[in-house]
Amino acid sequence: MIELNMEEQTLIATYRSLDESGKKDLLRHASLQNKMEAATSINFGSGQCRLQRGEERPETVSEPIFTE
Repeated sequence: MIELNMEEQTLIATYRSLDESGKKDLLRHASLQNKMEAATSINFGSGQCRLQRGEERPETVSEPIFTE
């Protein structure tokens, strides 16, 4: 028998209380999350790097961008 802590028991109980569409949505989200984690762990060859998309640029926060 597997020993589960309180948080794991709560998660299982919550999952069991979901309807079929809720279970499918949760599993779809978990699958997507797993694929994203796998994609970020790919090693790139030399001379390549992965840019952070969420990188903030503090120099542009205080000044609005004007175009003419």
